[in-house]
Amino acid sequence: MKLLLLGLRVHGFEWIELIKVFFRYSFHRPFLKAFLELKFRYLLDSPFQVSKRYLLNKQSEDVYLYGETPLTALDEISTKAELNATDHVFELGAGSGFTSLWLATVAGVRVTSIEQVPTFCRRLRRVSQSMASGCLKVIEEDYLESDLSEASVIYLYASNLDDLTIRCLTLRMLALKSGSKVISVSYPLQEYCPVPGVFKLKQQFTVRFPWGEAEVFLQVRTSDVQRSSG
Repeated sequence: MKLLLLGLRVHGFEWIELIKVFFRYSFHRPFLKAFLELKFRYLLDSPFQVSKRYLLNKQSEDVYLYGETPLTALDEISTKAELNATDHVFELGAGSGFTSLWLATVAGVRVTSIEQVPTFCRRLRRVSQSMASGCLKVIEEDYLESDLSEASVIYLYASNLDDLTIRCLTLRMLALKSGSKVISVSYPLQEYCPVPGVFKLKQQFTVRFPWGEAEVFLQVRTSDVQRSSG
């Protein structure tokens, strides 16, 4: 019964979110065009179904692990993170890619979308190729193997990662330049980083997701001087 109620709640949230997106961004033609094109590709095959097939094929223990950041929530996150046109955002585990589209069109930043599910990558890549700006790059790979050194901002919405995976990912982020930002949902990086003081928590705030509220952590990669003094 609880699962049914949660499902209804999430479904209702998604419909309200869709209406908000249309009203808020109806004036933004590049985004709306790309958004509708990508939505059409999932008309009969939802992102959840795509993810579930992939996880079944991988014989995952939990085939229901999928979620997306609501675009209205992403708007709030981007504002607090003070994203600007000079930023290069790496989205780790981009899923269907709607957040990457929003970042590239509405936020106006350069985006590298990293996702390991082939169907997600193929559909997003087709939409991105029709965008005139060319500021969205899609990479099909496991982000634990990705070179993150060119990112000025990392966005990670993966609240269900186990501790070992977060530690491994944090090690990859040591390659970030000083001043780079890392936005993570549900957990800060500090307790997982083997080198003290590398990531400084700049801000923590609460954002609404379909399943409930979550804490968002904005961290900044410190300089080598700051690290050595710690």
